[in-house]
Amino acid sequence: MRKKWLVLILLVIGLGFTSAFILHSYKNFKVQQGFVPLPLSFDPYTSVSTYDWDGNMVSIEGGFVKGKVVDNSNQESLLLRSLSPTPIVSFKSEIKKSYGIRLENVNPAMIKTSDQIGNLKTIDPHTISFTVDLQANQPKTIKFELSAQENPEVIMLGDNRNGYGTFSNIIDQVNAIKPAFVVDNGDLVYGGEPNRYRLFYETVSKLQVPLYTTLGNHDIRENGLPIYTELFGPAYYSFDYLKNHFIFLDSSRGWTEKTAIPPEQYRWLEADLQKAHGKRIFVVSHIPPTDPRANVTPNTYPESQKTGVLQKLMNKLSGTSDIDHAFNDKAEAKKFEDLMTKYKVDTVFLSHIHSFFSFVRGNVRYIITGGAGAELLSQGSEYHYIRVHITDDENYLEIVELPSPPNQIIDRYWAAAQLFISSTYKEYSSLVLAIGLFLVLIIGWILWVLRHKWWPFLKKLGRWIYEVAKLSILKYKEIVRNK
Repeated sequence: MRKKWLVLILLVIGLGFTSAFILHSYKNFKVQQGFVPLPLSFDPYTSVSTYDWDGNMVSIEGGFVKGKVVDNSNQESLLLRSLSPTPIVSFKSEIKKSYGIRLENVNPAMIKTSDQIGNLKTIDPHTISFTVDLQANQPKTIKFELSAQENPEVIMLGDNRNGYGTFSNIIDQVNAIKPAFVVDNGDLVYGGEPNRYRLFYETVSKLQVPLYTTLGNHDIRENGLPIYTELFGPAYYSFDYLKNHFIFLDSSRGWTEKTAIPPEQYRWLEADLQKAHGKRIFVVSHIPPTDPRANVTPNTYPESQKTGVLQKLMNKLSGTSDIDHAFNDKAEAKKFEDLMTKYKVDTVFLSHIHSFFSFVRGNVRYIITGGAGAELLSQGSEYHYIRVHITDDENYLEIVELPSPPNQIIDRYWAAAQLFISSTYKEYSSLVLAIGLFLVLIIGWILWVLRHKWWPFLKKLGRWIYEVAKLSILKYKEIVRNK
């Protein structure tokens, strides 16, 4: 009796410890070993992020200071994330000193620098590290430039959410295409919990080109904005690529609120459009100002936020495929479209609707591409992404469709479980191995203690299998002889 209680106690301890670890992993995402995030400091008007690093002023134009990384040798580096194909990093120190820098979201094979930098290394397919030697009060600027491309190309996609299998297939194809960069225009995740961002981060870790993102309505659920900001930076920004200007907007609140884009962002948008005069302009956002589908029902989600829990659940279960997926305020939709027309925007890339649509309003082309993995709710839709071929005179689109199997929920959960296991092991390898060993020892000990219960059964089972096999062989020989 005492042994049974001991077995039960050990089993409860093992399962409890494992459950606590899984719960902790679900609620906490450690980007990498030794990483400490820093509060976002970014001016969208200048695209500059600045950080005072122990008396050394570090600035990146076309990116942001993401955090600090301490490696295994206890050396501290500053981690910068690029938000532009051609970031510029500046330094000014009050003392003579060497600093370690990591720059992520670049393509080491397609980027070159304007200045000599020490100890340049490739950390992974989208991260480099280098050392900067500074003299006291002597500023230093390092410009990163793109190597020449014969056929500049950009990949546009959106609404991958929890369609990890399809999204992973797209990434494999993108790596084979080798574009200048990829744009994901929102709904990176199904909900904003840390674990869901972990799964997205794990999926895109194999991407071999820069990735630029914007927020979707699913990305800010469950208080997802802080972790998005920690990983990917500002909600809106812009950059130049060759003779083109790309603008990234945050319309994520437009699904559940009356206003999709706040006034301060409109002020920045118009100022940025004015600065981009003479360039071909592309705008990237998530929620379209207008839903191109016919016979859609009004979106009542903004009003339903004040309803009870039961009503919210019924709204969720009733589906959203035929609800108007555009801005809730039609006056704001007109304001947005008028701005695009006024500044002669070439193309506005959107998603939110899990399908493909192309239409023109006010001489501006609007493209909805929401087929990167989320469930296909519109009849006749296919999973897809878009190849944008850019030339000096024009750009043209190539839609690449993928196999679009039925939306099996079990497949999505299985893919999510696999990603969770692999990514969690990367973050907590020693702890995972320790938990695994502990559980194996407990199970082994339990089997040994209870051997008098299962060993006789195994012996009988083995004997039965032996007799069946023996009889089968004899019967086979008899049949062969009779032939």
